Amino acid sequence: MRRWAGGGAVAVLVVAAVVAGCTGDGGRDRSGGDGTPGASGSAGSAVRGTAAALPDDVTAALAVEIRQSRADWGRRVVQVRVANTGTVDVTVERARLRSPTVEGDASSDRGRDVRAGVDRDLSVPLGDPVCPVTVGGTAAADDATGAGTDGAQVELDVVDADGRAGTVVVTPEDPQGHLARIHGEDCATLAVAAGARLWLDDDLPRHPVDGRLVGSLTLHVEPVAGGPRVEVWQVDRTNLVIPADLTNDWPVAVDTAALAGGTTVVLPVVPSRCDPHAVAEDKRGTFFGVHARVDGVDQPVFYVPSSDALRGSVYDLVAASCGWSTG
Repeated sequence: MRRWAGGGAVAVLVVAAVVAGCTGDGGRDRSGGDGTPGASGSAGSAVRGTAAALPDDVTAALAVEIRQSRADWGRRVVQVRVANTGTVDVTVERARLRSPTVEGDASSDRGRDVRAGVDRDLSVPLGDPVCPVTVGGTAAADDATGAGTDGAQVELDVVDADGRAGTVVVTPEDPQGHLARIHGEDCATLAVAAGARLWLDDDLPRHPVDGRLVGSLTLHVEPVAGGPRVEVWQVDRTNLVIPADLTNDWPVAVDTAALAGGTTVVLPVVPSRCDPHAVAEDKRGTFFGVHARVDGVDQPVFYVPSSDALRGSVYDLVAASCGWSTG
């Protein structure tokens, strides 16, 4: 396997433990980290051991989902959402996510109080991705989006106010397919990087065209010596900027097999919206989705991020184009 260089029925196992008390950050909000309420899926339970064990009805009332806030997308952090559908308040001291698509355990660094009838998110940073490999040794992504929660498991260290504790082992739900999408992006990034380097200019020159202010976004593509053939054929719009011809994407025709060295592609951009809160609350408006093939195999969409300088220039373009006062 290539590693990163740089619902149905849910089974639960509760391992009894004796603890002196409970910890947590005491969070009281009812929404998750991405602002969306609720969690789906519930659990049956089995208990091993008897000393101070959490009762079956307490563990069976814990439902687990995988979520991801847009702010955490680029950082490869996901949320383990725990919904307590029962009547007993508990503290989840730690959540650990294991998946065959990433290395090691993704573990939260703090606990959460999960009162009866509410849900809480515990953020876990993912380990390096594990991707299939082609015959030539290149990371492949053609089957990556089928991975999803297959084989994924969550362990929750749980304690209640009476000191009854256990480790709840759950197969999580992932209704929005976050793990599959992340795996596809990760493996496509690796596959493309084996044959080409892609990056965006820090600068975003702008000039008037037919009464509109148009920015020139420059994408660089540089072949990697000895790497697989990479074809870049499309770059997607974002929620902040769109092609100057008002279509949804920029067609691109770059083939590393035809390049003696690096090349650049200029993408004319204009704002896609003029509501100020879109910039003020932006999370993904400066990440550009790229469509590519590696040795003739279509890859899942992956993202080329903007530098801090380019991000600021994109915001400035939107402000100038929309006539916002900067005074």
